[in-house]
This record gives sequence, C-alpha cells and structure tokens, in this order.
Amino acid sequence: MKHFAVLLALVAFPLSAETVTPPEGCEPTATVHHDSCIATTYFSCGDVTKVVSYARGKVTDTHTFGPDWDLLGYVADNGRSTVSAKAGSKPEASLQAALETGESIGTRDMEMTTGVLKGNLIEMQSKLLLGTESVILSGKGFRTGTLERKFTVKKNGVTSDYSFDILAAEDGTMLIEGAAEVDQFGRKSELEWTPRRIAWPGEDGFMTMQSEFGCDG
Repeated sequence: MKHFAVLLALVAFPLSAETVTPPEGCEPTATVHHDSCIATTYFSCGDVTKVVSYARGKVTDTHTFGPDWDLLGYVADNGRSTVSAKAGSKPEASLQAALETGESIGTRDMEMTTGVLKGNLIEMQSKLLLGTESVILSGKGFRTGTLERKFTVKKNGVTSDYSFDILAAEDGTMLIEGAAEVDQFGRKSELEWTPRRIAWPGEDGFMTMQSEFGCDG
C-alpha cells in the first residue's frame, strides 16, 4: 500500500479565484487538495454526502454517499456517464464496520441512467480494507486503507476495476479517495490523487476549484 504523506509545513501556491457553488440544500464541510491539481469539496446534504471534484477549475465527477459511506451514485463526463443505486438495493459497504473490524465487503445493483449503456444494470462489488496505521492530515486523524470497486455490466459481462488508496476518518465522518489504479473496459491507467491538505471552513483554499498541488505541469 502506498503511504500518505503528512503535510508538516505551510505551502503557499496561487489558487483559482473561482469557488464551488453548493448544491441546493447542501452545506460545504471541507475541501481536500490532492496531487494532479484535483480539488474535492465535501457537502453535507441531509442524510447523504455529495463529493464534487474539480481539475484545473473544471468539474470531473460527483459522488453521492449514504449515511455510512455506501455509494449511492456517480456522475462524470458532464453528466454523460451517470450511475445510480437501484431502488431498494442494500448498501454494499459500511465505513463504521471497517473501522471496527478492518473490512467491509459487499455488492450492490446499480443502473446506468445516461450514456451509451443507459438502462443497463451493473453489479458493483466493493472491498473496503483498513489497516492499523493512522495519520494526521490537517489536524484530523485518519486510518489508512484501500477501496476496491468492480463494476460488471450484467448484460455482457464487461468490467471496470478501481483500486484506491484511502484515508478513513477515525470518527467515521469522512472518506478520502487518493491514488488509484484503474482498468476501465481493458484500458489501464493510474490516478495520482494523493491528498495533501484539507481546507476547513474559513481557511484559505476552502471551496476552491483548483488544488494547491500539481497545477504547474
């Protein structure tokens, strides 16, 4: 497992003047500054959490999580790729269970609601594993671990695999996806999304659309 670095010094980088517009009825709680110029803002929206990521000021994807960080939906490519949990499906993973036992493994039926696969059912397999190592990032304690997700289109068996390094807040209030290995329909890639800093409400970089890190390449 890759280890997450703890930021030990304040680093000054120019930030985008643009800030995120909160979804209606949602309150922003934190902005994570990743490598590769990725900035991710977390929104509390009643019983769900919306996590919106930007790259160089442009939205890349939006995740919607349930009360225990089970995945309810995912939007990418400006809405051209949208996946939602099938109505009535049970949560596939539990962050609280992983914090208590070290793992949470399960499946959930999802449905493509836009794009070329619209209407297709997808089985999502999730494996959330947490180790005993803890780190402090921007004043908050996290356990390190991995999150593996496999999506299989039921109609034809085509798969996409994602394997993330993660940070899970020790109090169960936050899950941060970091660097990842991706195999999307046979196309392999790596995402250098290691989290470097969290900007809390009132701090510089909160709700920005551009990370402090990796924007000069």
